[in-house]
Amino acid sequence: MVDCGKNSDRVMLRPGEKAEPLGDGYYIIQSETGYRFGTDAVALAKFAARYTDADSLVYDLCSGSGVIGIMLATATGCTVDGAELDKALWDMSVRSCVLNGSHNITFYNADVRDINGFKPSNYDVVVCNPPFFKADSRPSAVAPQANSETTVIAQDIVTAAKRLLKVGGSFCVIHTATRLDEILCLCRENGLMPKELTVNANGKTFLLRAVRGGRPGMKVDVKEFA
Repeated sequence: MVDCGKNSDRVMLRPGEKAEPLGDGYYIIQSETGYRFGTDAVALAKFAARYTDADSLVYDLCSGSGVIGIMLATATGCTVDGAELDKALWDMSVRSCVLNGSHNITFYNADVRDINGFKPSNYDVVVCNPPFFKADSRPSAVAPQANSETTVIAQDIVTAAKRLLKVGGSFCVIHTATRLDEILCLCRENGLMPKELTVNANGKTFLLRAVRGGRPGMKVDVKEFA
C-alpha cells in the first residue's frame, strides 16, 4: 500500500510505480521508468482551467495517466470524462482517482476514434495532449503511442472534439509548433474556430483554444510555458 492520498489504504501500487504529489494533497500514479507526463500536460491543464468552472463538463482525449483531467477537476470542481487507449496508463489514471477520492472524474479504456457511447454535443470543454509526431517519424522507445501517431492521428482528435462539444464549447490542445498550420486548418475545416493561440517562448510548442461555431478572429500571444 501507499502512505499518501485520501484513500491510500485502498490503492495498491504495481511494481515500478510511484505515487507523486501534484500539490494541495493530491497525487498521481506514474511509472518510474516508463511514460511520464511532462510540462506540456501541466501547461495545458492551466490553460484550459481559464475556460472551465464547477459547472463545466470536460472530456479529456488521450488522457494518459490522467494528470490533465485530475488537475482540472481539483482546480475548478468540474466533471471530467476521459478516454485512453493504453490499458496500463488508463489503469494508473483510475487508481489515481481512487487515491485522491475523486468522484467527479471517470476515465475509460477507450479509443477516441470510437466514442459513440458518449452523448454528442454534450461537453463544454474538450482537452487533448495528443501524440506530436507523424507515424513515419522515429517513435520514442518509451510509450511510442503517446509520442507518435501510431494509432491516433490529428484528424481523429479534431473530429472527436467536434462531435463531443456543445456549440460555443472550447477545444483546448497543445501541440508541436511544426504542425501549427495543420492543426489550425483541421480545426477550421471541422467548424472549430481558432480563437486564442499562445506560442511557447522557446518556439517549440503552442496552446490553442478553438470554439465550436465561433466567429473568426484569433488572439495571438507569446510567453514561456510554466
